[in-house]
Amino acid sequence: MTSDRLADAPERASRSNTRTTAYVWAVMLLGLLLTVVAILVDVVVIDETFVVLGLLAGLTWWSGAVVVDGTVRLTFSSVVLLAAMALLGPGGAGLIGILLGPIQRGTVPLRARVFNTGMSATLGVLGGTAYHMAGGLKESSVLVGAPEILNRIGYPILVADLVQVAVNLLILAGVLRLSEGFSMRPQMIRLLRTTGPAYLGYGVVAFLMVVLWQPAGLGPWSAVMVLAPLFVARWAYTQYAEEAKGHERALLVLVAAIEAKAPHLAGHSERVAELSALVAENLGLRGQVVQDARVSGMLHDLGQTSLPTDMVRRLGAISDLADYPARGAAMMADLSFLSGSLQAVARHRDALALELGTVGLPAAVVGLADEFDLLTQVGTAGGEVLHASAALDRLRALPVAREDLMRALEGALSRRAGTPT
Repeated sequence: MTSDRLADAPERASRSNTRTTAYVWAVMLLGLLLTVVAILVDVVVIDETFVVLGLLAGLTWWSGAVVVDGTVRLTFSSVVLLAAMALLGPGGAGLIGILLGPIQRGTVPLRARVFNTGMSATLGVLGGTAYHMAGGLKESSVLVGAPEILNRIGYPILVADLVQVAVNLLILAGVLRLSEGFSMRPQMIRLLRTTGPAYLGYGVVAFLMVVLWQPAGLGPWSAVMVLAPLFVARWAYTQYAEEAKGHERALLVLVAAIEAKAPHLAGHSERVAELSALVAENLGLRGQVVQDARVSGMLHDLGQTSLPTDMVRRLGAISDLADYPARGAAMMADLSFLSGSLQAVARHRDALALELGTVGLPAAVVGLADEFDLLTQVGTAGGEVLHASAALDRLRALPVAREDLMRALEGALSRRAGTPT
């Protein structure tokens, strides 16, 4: 990353915002256009099935979404959309997608609602088309026996689900690339790892709903039978999410203890946590590893609370007692929810002097993020604050600075600055 590139960050961010807005409206227009074309090809009948699925779309707003581990969103909208693909066809699924897109709880920016509307409509039409091309029947009540049901409903829903996953990944990766500078390939891999299994689960639930709706003859009651257990699962995940929030609050208390001991490190832990997570994402690591890297970055200096205050407050003095990272890891050894972060906390300083294979990738990620922030924000032992480009040059000379790791760090810095990589 050159100094010119950093200096141009505000201008690049403005251009990125303009491109993102244009992309969002392009997705919206694509979704509307595809829906109109699908309706012209296959007229949509506003019958009981359409009305009930429309009401279910409203139910997804009422129930909201539960975010699991900061990556996976548990919501019923994908189940409703997949069922609409099979029961209503491409045009009807596009209309249900238009209903699903904007109805989100909480304060959601208009641009996000517009984007979600266009994307949901696009997914509905393309998924519905894939269902039809795979041999799926819109009127499947005539099917008898497991082989026919699997062949004319199960397999087509699987195809529609895979098309939905692929289109969703492509559209999301595009907007992340334009808005935050995410490289598309690692982001598509990360999204696939985190949301792919969830989409397959949604496909199974939608298959059960369609089978109960038409071949079994239960009609709208199938939604009650299928979605009721999902509400129970949603409640369980809500409890899990609340527990995760409690863990986050505990982490913030530990960070406050670090900053009280070393006021010159105010904000340092948060910056290192953010940069560590961005680097891990740029490397295409799975969601849990990214989360562990973020937590490691947040708590990497916890061991300093065990040192004398006067030593901690003197820049460079803590190098006289190099075992403080291991002390920090030992302090958290009994906290099971932090187990994935301990190795990186214990060895993040070792990573600066050793080969990558010796210390492990998470420790290297946190060590480089920590050192970059110390050089550019906190200051060196002599009180000097380096420019980002000079700091990167210094990091490149380290044994751990493998080429892909440094590219991920530079990409993370660009994303944090709001400029595409």
